[in-house]
Amino acid sequence: MKSPEMKKRRKIHDSRISHGNDPGVCYGLFFSMLLIISVMLSACAKQETPVQKKPQMLDDTVFSVNGEQVSIGEWNLYAQPVIEKTDVMYGKEIWDYKMDNEGRLFGEALQENIRDRIVNVKVVAGHAKELEVTLSEDERTEISIAVEEYLEKLTEEEMKEYGIDRETVEKVYTDNYLATKVYEHLTLNVNTETDETDVRHMILRYIMLPKTYEDREGNTCRYSKEEMDIKRETLEIMRNQTSENPNLSIKDLENENYVVTEIITDYAGLREKLPEKLAGIVFWLREGEVGDVMETDAALFLFECVKIEDEASTRAARVRIIEEREKKVFEDSFVKWKKDIIVENNPSIWKSITDSINANGAVTE
Repeated sequence: MKSPEMKKRRKIHDSRISHGNDPGVCYGLFFSMLLIISVMLSACAKQETPVQKKPQMLDDTVFSVNGEQVSIGEWNLYAQPVIEKTDVMYGKEIWDYKMDNEGRLFGEALQENIRDRIVNVKVVAGHAKELEVTLSEDERTEISIAVEEYLEKLTEEEMKEYGIDRETVEKVYTDNYLATKVYEHLTLNVNTETDETDVRHMILRYIMLPKTYEDREGNTCRYSKEEMDIKRETLEIMRNQTSENPNLSIKDLENENYVVTEIITDYAGLREKLPEKLAGIVFWLREGEVGDVMETDAALFLFECVKIEDEASTRAARVRIIEEREKKVFEDSFVKWKKDIIVENNPSIWKSITDSINANGAVTE
């Protein structure tokens, strides 16, 4: 049974996932926390430790992680959807793209990246036992259902082509579920509280009148004091009109010389436009409120608060901050684990996959 905090954390992360239905759906069904692990730790996994004693590899082994062998079927469950989505997004020409002066092709880099992702999952899941992280009966049932649903989408020919069987699919789901639980276990006590100034995004409208302009020769010129006084007075009039009529927005007063821009921004975004004191004033405007005319060295501003909080942007900012905290906590453990990582490719199969990917983006020949 998941704790309320665990459910809350899973809900935050699951809200960012879209589940895929294509072949190799295991990749599409990874929990978003595993995707975070894969992305942020891929560089770590690339540092292979010299092997003192090479493991005896089976004929269908692509590579091994600390002696655990990854079969061609397991490889395809991870790799096939990545290859297919890359092909759809960038087209066949991507496989001819050279990554460096030595002629290393895109497919080779992608192949290594896929391997690194698998390594990450194996290493993290491999520490479940020592952390006393286990799967409940409900979670095992959940995995079994997912495995059945996945296998129902494959024909016998596809299973044979990709070297996939029930045991392999169940292994991939189990590894990923365990790795996710290890991540949750390590990050469960991370502080999820956030400051409003760090996360809240608001919807604003504003008019900005710069104090300079570019002449026909491309020179930067400043408006005269008299011209700026007229602009300032016009903004004051517009501000007073909206104050006298609550139903009137600065958008209603827009013309070709006073253009209204609408943005979604947080406090940090305001500080890029305004001095800290002015940014603070704008950030705490009430909904529908038009602020006083503001002036910086560069321009005059008139701000209107359309909405105090944009829920989607605020939620995304909150999730991002929590994930950054989780990442730091998780990396503290992973940096120790990665020292023991031993990755050994099976030369013949590894080269065969490289040749296939470089040829046409295929995982198997």
